[in-house]
Amino acid sequence: MTDALAAHDTAHCYLFAKFGWEWRLCVVEHPRAGGERVAGGQVDDGEEPAAAAVRAVQERTGYPTRLLPPLPPEDRPDQPVPAAWHVVSRPAAADSRRGEGPVHRDHLFVGVTDRPLVPHPASEHATHWVTRAGLGDRDLPRDTLDLGAALFEGIARAAALWPRPSRNEELRDELLRRQEEDQAVRLVPASERTPQLLERWRAVDEGNTAWLNTVIGSHGWPGEALVGSDGASAAWLFAQHADRQPDFQRECLTLLAAAVTAGDADPRHGALLEDRVLVAAGLPQLFGTQLTQGPGGRLVPLPLRDAAEVDNLRAAWHFDPLDQYVRQLTDQQQGQGRA
Repeated sequence: MTDALAAHDTAHCYLFAKFGWEWRLCVVEHPRAGGERVAGGQVDDGEEPAAAAVRAVQERTGYPTRLLPPLPPEDRPDQPVPAAWHVVSRPAAADSRRGEGPVHRDHLFVGVTDRPLVPHPASEHATHWVTRAGLGDRDLPRDTLDLGAALFEGIARAAALWPRPSRNEELRDELLRRQEEDQAVRLVPASERTPQLLERWRAVDEGNTAWLNTVIGSHGWPGEALVGSDGASAAWLFAQHADRQPDFQRECLTLLAAAVTAGDADPRHGALLEDRVLVAAGLPQLFGTQLTQGPGGRLVPLPLRDAAEVDNLRAAWHFDPLDQYVRQLTDQQQGQGRA
């Protein structure tokens, strides 16, 4: 084979993310060839194709990526590095200097990113998140459309938690017991909150934060497979109330977001903690879940990244419209004040 036709290794990644309960595929606008593609690029000398795929996604889109194994994980339990789902050889576009282009041996990977709405480092190309229904409307090559459609059918299974842990009822019971304490101090009407109660409130939160940190060290994130949906809800609640430990709270968000991707946690919990962490960092929130006292004592959302888009986001995550949410919490607050 001549140098002009020597095979060059490339790597591309079909990057998926969950938007609420809906999967979407990331595509990038291609500046030279026109149209859209999945992110990818050439494999550098000495670089593994898997590493090249992760690097290319980071450079092209700004998103960190976790590659998924090409078969359900239970079929390949000892695979240390995710292999390419497909390897295809095809000629590249003709080179203006040499005429006929080289052959590209393209390694196709599938990956996920857990927080697709969070700002990431600047990307090289404009990116778009595409639903299964909208895939056919994109300016994508036919083979990308066909493979993308097929991958939508299996992405939930490929991303699912594996290995699944055995149910831990003792841990679930302790989560629920601590949740009762968490709520007991918070449900006391504002007019009855003494300095002693507020100190108890602080102690409960700090105790639950420290305990959750220990649980994560022993079990990883306590998701639904390990402790049931009610136990997982309690774990999220303790992370939500870990405001005095912002580094730990951000760590919890990373773990919870991965659990959401794996189908092991409620996407709404990820959204609520996402807003909490953004507001704590002085950044505008996404979903409008964090409120403050406005003029006349009325609750109002803290600054939003995109007020025009917030109700569309809330609908995708199965939240009520923002105005309705604010009214509900205002009514609850007023009810507590009258108690």
